Amino acid sequence: MSLITPVSSSAPVPLSKRERAALWSARVGLTGLLEAMPQRPLLMVLNYHRIGDPDKTPYDPGTFSATTQLFDQQVGWLKKRFPIVTLDEAIAVAEGKQSVRRTHVLITFDDGYLDNYQDAFPVLRARKVPGTFFLPTYFIGTGHLPWWDVIAYVVKRSRKRRIQITYPTTATFDIDQKGLAFTIAHILLMAVQPESKNSETFLSKLEEACDSSRPQGEPERCFLSWDEAREMLRGGMSFGSHTHSHEILTTLPAADQYQELLRSQAVLTAELGKAIEVLAYPVGLKHTFTRETIDAARSAGYRAAFSFYGGLNRPGHTDVFDIQRCSIGLQSMNRLRLQAALASISGTGWF
Repeated sequence: MSLITPVSSSAPVPLSKRERAALWSARVGLTGLLEAMPQRPLLMVLNYHRIGDPDKTPYDPGTFSATTQLFDQQVGWLKKRFPIVTLDEAIAVAEGKQSVRRTHVLITFDDGYLDNYQDAFPVLRARKVPGTFFLPTYFIGTGHLPWWDVIAYVVKRSRKRRIQITYPTTATFDIDQKGLAFTIAHILLMAVQPESKNSETFLSKLEEACDSSRPQGEPERCFLSWDEAREMLRGGMSFGSHTHSHEILTTLPAADQYQELLRSQAVLTAELGKAIEVLAYPVGLKHTFTRETIDAARSAGYRAAFSFYGGLNRPGHTDVFDIQRCSIGLQSMNRLRLQAALASISGTGWF
C-alpha cells in the first residue's frame, strides 16, 4: 500500500510549493546544471504501487503512482540518466560487492496490482528496463481486497460528511472541508499507527462512523494472476515477497511474523519456480519492522529486505535488511528531475 496523498490524474499536477520550486528550477536552467554535476556512488531505489487513473477506482486512489503515459516518460528519462540495475545487482551494490562510480537506480513495485501487468510491464519490456515486483501471496490470483482498499471503499460511500473515528484514537474528519482524498489518506495513516492492533476492529468502527459497509460479494479482480507473474518473469522482471497477507509485521507475535514470511516465500517459490530470498516490509515505515522482524526474515531464509520511509543507500554502508526506497507519486517530470538530481549529488534524500 501507499501512504501518498493522491492527486487527480484528470487535471494538471497541482502546483504545490515543491512543484513550483521544480518548475522554477527547470525554467531558469538550474535543474540542467544540477544534472551535469558529478553523481555520488549510490543506490537509489524508486518505489511505485499502481499505474493508471486514480479517479476511476472505487478503492484507494493513493495507491496510484503514475499514469501510464507519465510512467513511460519517467522510465525513458531514468534510463537516459542513470544505470538501471536488476534486483540481484542492487543487492550487490548495497552490500559493496559491486563497485559503482555513480548513482544506480532500481525500480520496484509493491502489492502486485493487475495494472502492474497490464500497464507497467509493457512499458518496462518495451524500454528494456528491469523491474522488481513484491507480491503479497494471499491476494495474487484471487478476488480478495486488501484492508486499505476496503477502508477507502467505506469512506467513499460514507453517508456522513463529518466522520468521527474512535479507534485507535479519536479524530474527526470533515469531507466537505478537507476533501475525500485528504480524508482517506489520513484515515489510512491512523490504521497503520502502532496503536492500531486489530485491523478488523478498525474496519468495524469505521463502518459505524461512516454509516456504510465494506464491499459485498466477489469484487472484480484487482491483482495479477500467477500466469501473468510467470510471463513477467520470463520477460526479465524479478519478484520478491511482500509477506502473505500484508499485515503489518510488528502487530504480530514473532512466531506469526515468521510464518507470514515463510508461507509467502514457499508460495512464491512454488508458483514461480525460482528461489525467493528478498522481502519488502508491508508499509515499510520504521515502526513496521524491528530486530525481531529481521531475525524472523533471516530464519525464513531471506537475504535482504526493503523498507519504505525514504533515503538513499551507500554501497558497503547499507543494512541489507533495511535497504531504503524513495516514494514515487503522481508528480511532474520537472519535480522528478530535480529531486533525482539533488539526491544523486548530495546523497541526503528525496526532494
